[in-house]
Amino acid sequence: MNILLIQHDPLDGPGVLLEWAVSRGHSIAFYPISEGAPLPLLESFDLLVSLGGPMGAYEEEKYPWLKTEKDYLRQATASGKKILGLCLGCQLLAEALGGKAFRHTRKEFGWQPIEPLSEGATWFGTNDPFQAFQWHGDTYSLPPGAVNLARNEATEQQAFLLDGPSGNQALGLQFHLEWTEQMTRDALKEPDVAPPKSDFIQTPEEIFSDLSLFSKSKERFFLLLDRFTQ
Repeated sequence: MNILLIQHDPLDGPGVLLEWAVSRGHSIAFYPISEGAPLPLLESFDLLVSLGGPMGAYEEEKYPWLKTEKDYLRQATASGKKILGLCLGCQLLAEALGGKAFRHTRKEFGWQPIEPLSEGATWFGTNDPFQAFQWHGDTYSLPPGAVNLARNEATEQQAFLLDGPSGNQALGLQFHLEWTEQMTRDALKEPDVAPPKSDFIQTPEEIFSDLSLFSKSKERFFLLLDRFTQ
C-alpha cells in the first residue's frame, strides 16, 4: 500500500504510524503542504493521512493552503481513497466532508479518557473508556452521514467514520494515538507551550508519570490501522 502523509508542522509528525507502515511493508511519502509544492496525483497513493498541527482548520486567511488541503481531501474521498485525519487532520476532514471546525469552549491537554460509543467499540478494541493523548482547543461538527465513534466529558466529538462513494472510508480521530514519548518531550521544550493546569489539562509531570500509556496507545493504534486498511 502507498501512503501519503500531509504534514502541517515539523513537531507534529507521524509518530508510531511510520513504524506501523514499515512493519506492514507499506511505502510512505511525505508532503509538507505549507511549502506550496504541487499536490501529488491522486493515483499515487491508496491511503491519505492528514496529520496534526497547531493551526485552526478554519484559519484559511492566515494559512491559505488549508483550503487547498480541504479541497484535496474532498477529491480524494470522492475518488475512492481511504482517508485518515488526526487532530487538526480530523477537523480538516470534517470540514472537507460538510462539517464545521470551530473554537471549543474547553481545551484538552495530556492523557484524557475516551469513551467508545456503540459504533466505535470495534475500532478501538474495547467498550470501556481508555486513555489517549490530547492537545487541542478546537472541535468540529459531524459531516452529514458520519457516525460518531467516541466522546468524553470535555468533547462530544472525539472520532468519526464516514463511508465514501466507492466503499472507501474516511476516519477522523481528534486524539493522538500516534504520538510517542519523544515527540511529546520535544514539543514541550517549546517555551510556554503547555497550557495552565485546569480541568482536562495535565501538567507535563502528570503526562510523563505513566509512560506505559504511550505503549498502550501504540498497540491500540496498530490494531485500528490494521482494521482500517484491511
